[in-house]
Amino acid sequence: RLLDVCSVDQAIGHDIACSSCKTIVTSSTGAKAAELNLQVVVNAFHSFSHDCCCQLQNHPLYLNGLGLEDLETCECIFASSNSAAVLIRHASYFHWMQLLDLHFDQWDMDRYFDLGTFLYNNYVQALQIIETNMPVLEEFKQLHNLADVDCISWCNEEHDYLSKVATEPTSDAIAVAYVEQLEKLQYVEFVFALCLFT
Repeated sequence: RLLDVCSVDQAIGHDIACSSCKTIVTSSTGAKAAELNLQVVVNAFHSFSHDCCCQLQNHPLYLNGLGLEDLETCECIFASSNSAAVLIRHASYFHWMQLLDLHFDQWDMDRYFDLGTFLYNNYVQALQIIETNMPVLEEFKQLHNLADVDCISWCNEEHDYLSKVATEPTSDAIAVAYVEQLEKLQYVEFVFALCLFT
């Protein structure tokens, strides 16, 4: 239904986007999601707990079209509902539902009234970032003879490198195991020497 309503080029922020992507691709809606260019993206805060390869593919910082959005709106909404917990902790089920409904109705109204200011402030912030950072970025690119494509290629190169070193080479694993055994031997010899002299 989401694909039908929102149509083309939509992004969904999800704590486990990397897993969700695999599920969507293999599901009955996989072909439609690919056709409509659906992106499932890791929320900015949660993505740092994922591995680097996941971040390079799914973090809003590295994806076009997300702007300043951190995709943490649901986290903010649920965090705000914690203030209602004191009121509903010992309430009956009816009053529990009633107070949560009131809380979220008020949240919706407050956000609706603030929406224009929110959009305006984000727009101004984006313009300030562009005005402040673009000259610095252009100067850096000229100084180092770089193009926009280089920045994209760096992410791709980092992802390729991390994919290749995801597993430890056998020679390194053997060397580490050898050193660990030497440390154990040294400890046992030390304990044995103490036992001899006491």
